[in-house]
Amino acid sequence: MTFQVLAQADRSRIQLLPQSGDKVLFEGHLRLKDMPQGPRVFKFLVKKENEAERYLPPEDAMRLLRKAGAIYLVRGDSALEKRFMELLESYQLQYRFVQVCGHCLGQKRVTYVGRDAITYKGARICENCAAAELLREADFHHLSRPAKSHLARILKKRRSLDDVIGLLSLQRLEPELTRFDFIPASHEETGLPLDSIDLPGPLKELLRRRLTRLLPVQSRAISAGLLEGKSQLVVSATATGKSLIGEMAGIKNLLQGKGKLLFLVPLVALANQKYDQLSAYNELGFQTSIRVGTSRIRLGKKRKIVQSLNADIISGTYEGIDQVIRTKKSLGRVGTVVIDEVHMLEDAERGHRLAGMIARLRNAAPEAQFIFLSATVGNPGALAKQLNAALVEYEVRPVPIERHLIFSSGKEKRMLLRQLVAQAEKLISSTGYRGQTIIFTNSRKNCYNLAQAIPGAAAYHAGLQYPERKRIEELFGQGKISTVVTTAALAAGVDFPASQVVFESLAMGINWLNVHEFNQMLGRAGRPGYHDLGLVYILAEPGRRFSSGRGESEDEMALALLHGAMEDVAPEFSDEQQQEEVLANAVASRSRQELEKLHDLTLGLDDLDSALNSLERAGLVKGFEPTRLGAAAAAHFLTPDQTNLIAKRIGKGRSALEVAVELEGFEAIYLKFAEHISTKLHMQVSQRALHGSFLDLLSSSDLNQLERKIQRYCLDFVRDFLRCTCKESPYCGCVQKSISLSILDLRAEGKSPEEIIDYFSDRYGMYAYQGDLINYLDQMVRYLEAIGSVARVLGKPELAKEAEEWKKKIEGE
Repeated sequence: MTFQVLAQADRSRIQLLPQSGDKVLFEGHLRLKDMPQGPRVFKFLVKKENEAERYLPPEDAMRLLRKAGAIYLVRGDSALEKRFMELLESYQLQYRFVQVCGHCLGQKRVTYVGRDAITYKGARICENCAAAELLREADFHHLSRPAKSHLARILKKRRSLDDVIGLLSLQRLEPELTRFDFIPASHEETGLPLDSIDLPGPLKELLRRRLTRLLPVQSRAISAGLLEGKSQLVVSATATGKSLIGEMAGIKNLLQGKGKLLFLVPLVALANQKYDQLSAYNELGFQTSIRVGTSRIRLGKKRKIVQSLNADIISGTYEGIDQVIRTKKSLGRVGTVVIDEVHMLEDAERGHRLAGMIARLRNAAPEAQFIFLSATVGNPGALAKQLNAALVEYEVRPVPIERHLIFSSGKEKRMLLRQLVAQAEKLISSTGYRGQTIIFTNSRKNCYNLAQAIPGAAAYHAGLQYPERKRIEELFGQGKISTVVTTAALAAGVDFPASQVVFESLAMGINWLNVHEFNQMLGRAGRPGYHDLGLVYILAEPGRRFSSGRGESEDEMALALLHGAMEDVAPEFSDEQQQEEVLANAVASRSRQELEKLHDLTLGLDDLDSALNSLERAGLVKGFEPTRLGAAAAAHFLTPDQTNLIAKRIGKGRSALEVAVELEGFEAIYLKFAEHISTKLHMQVSQRALHGSFLDLLSSSDLNQLERKIQRYCLDFVRDFLRCTCKESPYCGCVQKSISLSILDLRAEGKSPEEIIDYFSDRYGMYAYQGDLINYLDQMVRYLEAIGSVARVLGKPELAKEAEEWKKKIEGE
């Protein structure tokens, strides 16, 4: 039998492992003794599987070595190793040194390794042992299976287990280790010279101050017939110049007398921003206005902005323009409609209204040129066909982007955030811009906590008033703020030139981001003309879950999003959402034929007759024509269920204010001492005042363990808001209604939003954000208007008058 012997010196003895093929025949140990003729075998111990250890004559050891086809030495104790080599040489036995996996050797296995073996603690080990060791470490950190696979890929490439384990313990955060991928900047097409474009002279002269050559996507749009009036779906990355495509078409059509320009966006903040930008065309003799459903709450001086529908250029939100159509007001002659962020068709709450608004606009302005803009769409060809638009797609990224993935949690994240922000600030681009960071997190509380923990950072979220958000935008744009910490919910409204985007969380509220949202957000990293490289860091917490612990963990989601393909835009709306759009279409139609045309134009709608039957049962249409109640519901964006609720409550003699708060109560109220209570009672109490954990505490003996001041806050809250006798109390909804009515009463007394917040803070130890409170008061004004309209239709003029009086009180002086 042919066999070889593997030997390694281990301080006091030599380990021998005779092998035949891959099989270890037995384990032997030699002890050497110095003799006059040199080192010789003194003892030979043998251990075979399932047999007791036994000593054999020393001569058997030499006989074994002589018969071996090869003798391999593994580095070990140098002194004993030298003596063993002398023994072999004295018997003229050939040997050579080899490298084996030390982990395998410890398990009495022999795995030979080469120079490309994985290094670990100064030695080389085989891939199987490295993988097993990495798996143990990954299990200790609670990593998901996809995360383990990701680390295994890094290990295979890096060949250093120390480095990969160091990555888990945040000891080795080299870019080469954390980098998930690198998306290079593609070679950009050469844009067309501005002077070669057939634009009206005044527009060309105005544009010449900003540019001499169009960007590639703009040139593609021109080549695809933009200036010949062709409708287009333009899909290109953030900051590639899509907006100017709509502006060029719109201003050209205006100058040629074809009608006004509507530039529509999903958020009021974006509409305000766009209004400022479009006002630059006023010097061509045009008037610019805004249509966004401006807040009705009077708070003192506001900047005066034009809101006329007679303006030549209107910046608006989707709902702002749709409200005009739903109330049968005239938009005048429309020559161009630009709809930004058209992928919002997929939005679960507002997608149906965008789909309906697009259809109604296409019907109201059949000669208008429609320009749809989006940074990311999964099925651009199919969507373009549905929108009856030519597809202009430009996938080239002007700035390269690196995406990095780091597994971290708790305090580690804050340390990493400070480190990443500081690194970004030190980098100055070739155009002279210092690096700046946008950090996305999942809650407003985290916005503040993180902003306070990071020098030079500002919290930015929907709860802030518009002037405060505007101030932060301007300071960031001027480089006076290095970092903005914002919620994922505001991702579409963030328009900052950031070099770096960091995901502190991959959730929006308690729901994971989808691939589209994720790509929209990371697309904010690296702006052409500002930065040479965009950096994206995902700080994923292993094992972190939402929705009561179900579903994927954050480390799983990180890899799913990084590998994910863009979802198709294929809107599917609920029955009630479809009925709302059919009702709005019925209001906008003058015949059954026109209604059928509108139905076909509206993406995401199913059977027309089924929706009409449901609306007729609800008393909102008769045949295909809207009833007076239906017209009122459509004008105020009421769903059929909301309209039914208003009608029933009016029938039961409820006051206008009671009906309004039943439609929507104020819930964005928070406990100032939630963390203190949680620590004191060793239980988790939510910051949200209406959360079950706090409501349960109010009737618990644990309340007695708290300080007298906090007890007083809680008892005052119970006395003022937990007065109902409902069987399900305090989970019947009465607490929220009572709080909402209290807020509206305080507003009616003339208190400002700030004073209302101070009242809740002083009396109950609770707080709210001014932006949230203003938005709620504004919504109450709109609901009271809707209730007044429904009341008039139902022959309740007294209630309509009551609603009007309350509306004026809430609007303020």
